[in-house]
Parts: sequence; C-alpha cells; structure tokens
Amino acid sequence: MTMIRSFVLAAALAASAITPLAAGGQTLRFGHANAPGEVAHDMFIELAERVGKRSNGAVTIRIFPSEQLGKEADLVLQVKTGALDMSAPSMAVMSSLVPAMEMASGPFLWRDWKEAETVLRGAAFDPLWDELRDKHNIVPVSRILYWGWRNFTFTDREVRRPEDMAGLKVRVPESPIWVEMVRALGAAPTPIPFGEVYTALQQRTVDGQENPIPTIYSRKFYEVQGVLTMSRHMLQNNTIVINKASLARLSPANQKILMEEAAAVSARNTELQQGREQSMLEEIRKSGRIRIIDNPDRAAFQARLEPAYARLEARWGAEHLKRLRAEIARVRGN
Repeated sequence: MTMIRSFVLAAALAASAITPLAAGGQTLRFGHANAPGEVAHDMFIELAERVGKRSNGAVTIRIFPSEQLGKEADLVLQVKTGALDMSAPSMAVMSSLVPAMEMASGPFLWRDWKEAETVLRGAAFDPLWDELRDKHNIVPVSRILYWGWRNFTFTDREVRRPEDMAGLKVRVPESPIWVEMVRALGAAPTPIPFGEVYTALQQRTVDGQENPIPTIYSRKFYEVQGVLTMSRHMLQNNTIVINKASLARLSPANQKILMEEAAAVSARNTELQQGREQSMLEEIRKSGRIRIIDNPDRAAFQARLEPAYARLEARWGAEHLKRLRAEIARVRGN
C-alpha cells in the first residue's frame, strides 16, 4: 500500500472510528500486522472479548489483522490522526515519531526479559510516552508485549565472535539501530523488504539475517541457512496503543477495564510466546537442517557495539540514554 493510498484509507476510516452502539456504547477499531494463528493476534481477540464482556457490551473492539488497514508504520500514523483507534506497533516503529523509543531495542542492552520489562514499564520511559501523548495523540494501553529475542542466521559461516562476521552481507530492516549494529560488528547492513528475505537468502543475495525464533521458524529461514547463532542480541517487543481522543471518549470505568484487560493479556502473551519460542527452537534443532551455536561470545559482541551507541546517542538524545542506563544499573543493583 502506498503512502498516498494509506492516507486516503485513513481519511475514510476517520468518520467511523468511533461508532455508537447504544447509550454510551462505542466501537474501537484495532488494526495490527499479526496474522491469525499467531499468538499476538489470538491475544488481541481475547482482549476484545474480555473488554466487551466486562463493559456489558458498552465497548466493542473490532480487530483488523494482517495489515488489512495498512503497514505497521501507516497504522501508527492512523492512530495519531484518529483515523484508527488502536494498534500494536513495535517501539522501533514508533521511533519515527519519538526517536528515543528505539532505545528499547538496543543491541545487547538487556540481560533478560525480567530486567527489560521492569525498566520499560517504569519511569525511565515516562518522558517518551509523555511526548507521544502530548505531540502525537498516542497513549499506551500496554507498554510492552513480549515477542522474542532476535538471533542471527548465516549461509555457512559459523559465527561465534564479532570477528567472524567480517565482510558478510546481513539483511536488516530499514532502521538506524539495525544498520549501526551490523556495521559495528564488521558486516555490511543490507536493507531488504521483509517479504523478500526468504528469496534473498535462498539466492544468496545476502549472507545472513536476524529475527526472533518464531519468525525464523514460521518463515522457514532455517531451510535456506546453514548456521543459527543464538546471539540474543536484541529484544523484539511490541506495544498496544490508543488514540488519546478515543480513550477520552470512554467512561472512566471502561478506561479502567481496557487497561486492566490489556495488562492481563500482555502477561498471558509473554507466557505463551516464551513457551512457543522454546518449542520452535527445538523443532528447528530436530530438523537437522541448520547448525545451532548455543553459546556465542556475547560479551565480545557487546563490546563492539559501544561505537554504535555513541552514534545513536545523537539520534536518541544524550539525556534519554543516560536516564535509561541509570535505571538499568539501579534495577541490576537491586
């Protein structure tokens, strides 16, 4: 969908984004990128059902999966304008509005999920959410949804240390944080649209890529790659957000219901996604199609990333990065 078509669609949706059902009743349109059968989509359906039930039908959430209403970045813009009520973008995508949101995906930044969740739900990110609300009309319903740790795959080179990546072409999304990360590791970042990644790997247009295990499994990248390096270099996380005016149209009681049910669904999503992540890795291992390097030198990779952070600091803001690192240190100290 082109940007022009996306804005035309956004305008068409604007008039019907909130539709009265009965006295005080409202419909919220929720567009997202996940497909039916994926854990996130199932959780969004559960969210809609639980909110409808607890609000006694006063709030209906209509789910539009699989980018039916636009690409992930387009959906964020639609939420901003009020053409769409809700979506579930990644923080990296929302960095197009507030660049420092990208910090959540910082390479080799987190030790584990518990640490990341504590920090990302805490005060360190408050100024960024405040900016999204005040400048872009976007409010979090749930600050973070677990999706998985991203890992590298390669055609045939066993990568255990950053030096092993020298000269390789690695597919990345068109985002500064990925470009800077791969460049710092000595490889050549090569942006390729997601839908073309399998073919690019198969034809050896690139030497590798990086994604969470559920993506590597479901997209069958392990069939056309020879090595999986469990680098766990980046945490992929999504959010659930709502247009500020759409939220304000709900009664305080229904706002509370929406927030509570989003928190419950987020916790359930984490449980299911982490279990699926592990089971899919075992299926990949059992396939025998790819060599798995379970213990790469993560400390060596992390050390190579400092120059990248120095360059990204200018994009994110020194104050934001300093505050984030201070909070990470505090959490680790506790």
